[in-house]
Amino acid sequence: MTAISSDPSIMPPSPFWIGFDEARTAVETLVDIASDEPEERPTCVVLVGKSGMGKTSILREAQRRIQAKFAGERVRLKGDATHNAMLRVVIPSNPTSIKINLALLWKQGWIITNSIHRTADLKVVDLLREQGTRLVGIDNIHVTLKASGGARRETLDAMRFLMSEGTTPMVLAGLDIAAEVFGEDEELGQRSIILKLNPWEPGEPTQRIVRELARGLHLADPDRFAEPRFAKFLYEHSGGITGEFKRLLHWGLKMAKRSGRSIVEYEDLETAAKLFPARK
Repeated sequence: MTAISSDPSIMPPSPFWIGFDEARTAVETLVDIASDEPEERPTCVVLVGKSGMGKTSILREAQRRIQAKFAGERVRLKGDATHNAMLRVVIPSNPTSIKINLALLWKQGWIITNSIHRTADLKVVDLLREQGTRLVGIDNIHVTLKASGGARRETLDAMRFLMSEGTTPMVLAGLDIAAEVFGEDEELGQRSIILKLNPWEPGEPTQRIVRELARGLHLADPDRFAEPRFAKFLYEHSGGITGEFKRLLHWGLKMAKRSGRSIVEYEDLETAAKLFPARK
């Protein structure tokens, strides 16, 4: 678990950050890439996995560490630029390349005007250099990569432009299809690192993660959730998805409190599981 810094300029840790091996490897990879000097051919990391596997938490934790590491970095700024060691944005719905770049400009503190649309592409690249941005994180990249026709082409073109004209590495987070699409593109595929988060396996892996999540949620007697009976039930009703484990434990506690108890019993988890669609 991550300690909270007393420095208000440094972001707090990601909520319920659990440093399991796969997440730790992903975060450390992003921090290592952000620590490299600017390159003409910057690296692109494609972080994929099922919804609820912790991709956004990994981006937040990487951002926290990168901003803490480079908080004192001296950068010569001009115009509306502000120092951002890592930018993290959610891709706009129904985006075009101009919307993607405008979202990045807005996140960088640039004042968006009608005239800026004509130069957004170049301003994004220039401002990233001026700000000393070490890493750009774009979440939900699968939204347009699942689309057909123009939306997908424009998204790939925007990524290609940022990787060709810019010197700032990127991390793109989304569902598994993002890795498939990038792998099919010769240029982007060769320049990308694929990090995949797999669902937890039954047995010891599930016991380990539910114990840590129960501790993170401050549940009474967290070790009991690693007992075979509890762990098996949680796995069967979560599909091994980190976010689903957390949701069941969270609502199990709500069910216990409704009955005037502070300890979550097996029947509380059964009641909680009925609130959500059955796993297929």
